[in-house]
Amino acid sequence: MQPLRVLVSSGLALLVLAALPANAATPTGWETVQALAPHTHVQVRTDNLKSDCHVMAVTEEKLTCSEASFARAEIKSIKRIEKTKSTLGGLALGAGIGAGAGAGIGSAVNAGDSGFFVHVSPEKATGVGAAVGTVIGAGIGALVGHATNLFTATIYER
Repeated sequence: MQPLRVLVSSGLALLVLAALPANAATPTGWETVQALAPHTHVQVRTDNLKSDCHVMAVTEEKLTCSEASFARAEIKSIKRIEKTKSTLGGLALGAGIGAGAGAGIGSAVNAGDSGFFVHVSPEKATGVGAAVGTVIGAGIGALVGHATNLFTATIYER
């Protein structure tokens, strides 16, 4: 029972630590924006709006997307949208959190109830709880990761 909790906690901590440095080391100058390949999916935030768009061209003064154009002076930030990375990262984080929560719930529900009709050993209850928690957590994590762009990289900030 204890080794499972330690394993789940360690795995979750490693996932979070692995995700943090990737976003922290990203350069945020206009040169980075100019180096974007055509059709790169980005999120542009100005003083008045937030817009997802696909880059068409970048000059010294302007970002042109297939959906709109933005003057450099009005842009507050640009983030690269990485739906696949965010969905998979959310799935992994959700699975880890779900496994830990499910193991805790599984062991707590079955604790000290040895006279009941469907009583199983605490280890089995913990394992079943962890498995169910993993499946539920992975689904919720994938949805949240996809919807919120968990692992977007800021490539420009004014």
